[in-house]
This record gives sequence, structure tokens and C-alpha cells, in this order.
Amino acid sequence: MLSFSAVPAATTTDFPAAWEEFTRAVRRARGRAAGPLDDSGLTLAQYQLLEPLRSDEEELTVSVLAVGAGVAPPTATRMLDALVRDGLVTRRPAEHDRRAVLIALTPAGREALARAGRLVEAARARVRDSLTVEEQVQAAALLRRLAAVVEERL
Repeated sequence: MLSFSAVPAATTTDFPAAWEEFTRAVRRARGRAAGPLDDSGLTLAQYQLLEPLRSDEEELTVSVLAVGAGVAPPTATRMLDALVRDGLVTRRPAEHDRRAVLIALTPAGREALARAGRLVEAARARVRDSLTVEEQVQAAALLRRLAAVVEERL
């Protein structure tokens, strides 16, 4: 069992090496999930783009979805073109701003997003369940802190 109090402080070489190891593992996992998430019909990238619509019954702008997925608006637009073609989302001009485009899930899109969400949650559970309860608590706190630092400093 890993205890942070028992681990010596990370040196200037330990932290960057661990950071790279983790980010490479995440990239490899994303690469393995490049195709459709089983029967959902969505790729991981499409799921991440649409995920903010999962809990919202409202429409969101392309730019809001792009920021949430960490992609440029033109990339989000190309992704959404395919999702519109497949009948998973609709798009319409925003009434409040002619430059903005609003995106909404269709019933088929809502179902595909729910199926993909279950698959993503199952994958996260496999990672979580490989840790002890104490490690899960520590990891959750550290991941939140790292997310805040990355948002603030990078």
C-alpha cells in the first residue's frame, strides 16, 4: 500500500519522469480507444465533445463544446458535421448571436451518448478498482489538485 507520507519528496527528475509516464499511458489508452466505443457509435473524442450535453436538456454552442473537449472550434465543427450527418445532433443558429451555432442531441444521440458514457464509466471503474480505497482517496485529491494547477499555470 502506497502512503504519501512514506514516499520521499519527488526530486526535480522524479516528478517530470512520472508526469511523462502518466501522460504517455493516457495517450496510449486514448489511442486504443480511437475507434467507436463498442456499440455506442461514438468515438472517445466524440463522446468527450458531446459529454457536456449529457446532463443538459438545453443546447450548447460549438465553442462551449470545443472548450470542454479541449479542441479548436474548427475541429469541433468538423466532428459535429459527421454527428449531424449520422443523426446524433442537430445544429441551428443562435437567436441571441448570429455568429453562434447551437448544438442539441437528438434522441438517437442521447442514447448513443448514454451507451458511450456507460463504457467510459466502466473503464474508469477498472482503473479505480485496481487501487486500494486509501489510494483512491489520495488519487482523487491529487488529480483534482493537479487539474487546478494545470488550468492555472499551463
